[in-house]
Amino acid sequence: MARRDTAARRYAEAAFQVARESDALDRWQADLAVLDDTLAVPELHALIEHPAVAFADKERILRRAVAGVGAEPLNLVLLMIRRGRPGAIPAMRRHFEELVRRQRGIARAEIRSALPLDKQDRAELERTLARLAGQEVELTELVDPSLIGGISVRIGDRLYDASIRSRLERLRARLTAV
Repeated sequence: MARRDTAARRYAEAAFQVARESDALDRWQADLAVLDDTLAVPELHALIEHPAVAFADKERILRRAVAGVGAEPLNLVLLMIRRGRPGAIPAMRRHFEELVRRQRGIARAEIRSALPLDKQDRAELERTLARLAGQEVELTELVDPSLIGGISVRIGDRLYDASIRSRLERLRARLTAV
């Protein structure tokens, strides 16, 4: 898995450099999303991964499936398939998107809450996190009933945990330490 991630990171960095130099980050991001989503279709995924299917057949089928995609992103994905790395394509897309976010000064925040947040709470939390991070924040919200209440927020490698579950765990640790 680490080898696949390393390869994905290298491909993503090369793609990012090409896309940035040609001022086409948005197009590349959209095209890589289409390619990744298309390759996630189980039948196509099985065909692309199958070693007995000739590369020329894989290429022909993929080109037909994603007719509107730009040539450069498609050729990158085909290169990864030719080199036996189709499993690294989703990770390459994630790395590429992270590079684009970094370029644009956007931090990614993952919010876990026991219940879904309403629009007002989400907007207020987004403003607070943007102040905390010192940059624009892109939120991903996950509902996790095991938190009991409160929220847990991860921005990069920083964790802000204000959940009832973590408070109860800290209380239990203090009580058992006595």
